[in-house]
Amino acid sequence: MSPYRTAVFSREQALHALATSSTVPVWLPEPMPVHWYVSGVGWAGDERTGPRASALALAGPCPLGGPAEMILVAEAPGVGLGARLAGITGLDPQALPGVPEAKVEAAGHPTAMWPLAVPPDRAAFVGEARGVWLWLVLWPADAALILLEHLVLRDVRDAPEIGERSFFGAVSEHLTVAPSSVR
Repeated sequence: MSPYRTAVFSREQALHALATSSTVPVWLPEPMPVHWYVSGVGWAGDERTGPRASALALAGPCPLGGPAEMILVAEAPGVGLGARLAGITGLDPQALPGVPEAKVEAAGHPTAMWPLAVPPDRAAFVGEARGVWLWLVLWPADAALILLEHLVLRDVRDAPEIGERSFFGAVSEHLTVAPSSVR
């Protein structure tokens, strides 16, 4: 089991530390959707292996009104952080339904995203980028409409300046739903 942690203080420093130690991508939109900000930083891993999963929470306006939140998770197979945040059983997504329903650009490559059956308060999509799972979990479910925009994700490990110039705001409540440890 890998310990799961979230940054309580100095999320800016936690993002920088995660970007320099993570074995998986640390995805951040660039450009950030209008009026969105970073609301949390989480990771699963230990000092020996380094972070095997990264989670970056973002918050902003929902396309249909009201607040929204999106968590971007990159994780090695078998970790289970994305599944836990999405509210599904198991560590990895099971058989993905027929065709993808969304697409993002991750590290300069078009990345297909498949929808998952999740609790009705959220929407979740999963794909693969840079050899690991890429999860997008959004609250409320209609916040998934933001995926109709051209969402470009960059790995903060490759471009630390995007983390340094990000805005940070109110702390995410959704990153705390993960257990104290994941696989």
